[in-house]
Amino acid sequence: MRKVYLILFTLFTAFCNAQKISEDYIDEFTKNHVKRTDWEALTFEIKAVTSYRFSKIDNQYFLQLKIMLGDVYFSINENDELMLKFTNEEIVTLKNIKSTTTCVGCGATGFNGSQSQGINVSYNISNEQYQLLTQNSISKIRIYTNKSYIDLEIKKKKADILQNALKLIK
Repeated sequence: MRKVYLILFTLFTAFCNAQKISEDYIDEFTKNHVKRTDWEALTFEIKAVTSYRFSKIDNQYFLQLKIMLGDVYFSINENDELMLKFTNEEIVTLKNIKSTTTCVGCGATGFNGSQSQGINVSYNISNEQYQLLTQNSISKIRIYTNKSYIDLEIKKKKADILQNALKLIK
């Protein structure tokens, strides 16, 4: 009987994919209120592995994105765009905060990919964009790099998790 409960518990936890707040504190030096979600996988494809988390510092929202494009060296410059396409065909464009280049392990959120080239970038989200992102489902993203851009399809389940994660940091 104990084995049955263990198996059921394991199956239940494997299917639960609840996003949560990983940080929620007041910085003792700046007095900023910092709130962050935990990392969540967005895409896992041959051409790109991406993960994200949302942050809110005082009243400013951010999307932090970790990207691995195989073992390709690339950079994302300040003000390079991340375009988010909704299922209703509307597009929201976010801007990268600062220029960043790939480094070993920078695109990993755990051990997987820790020996690969990756990048960790942040994009500003305005209050208007925040409202759009919480009310619409994303179907595709376009990430601009110094080499070109990459388009990625977002599965409905992943889009729903992303939307719920953003609502957590309200």
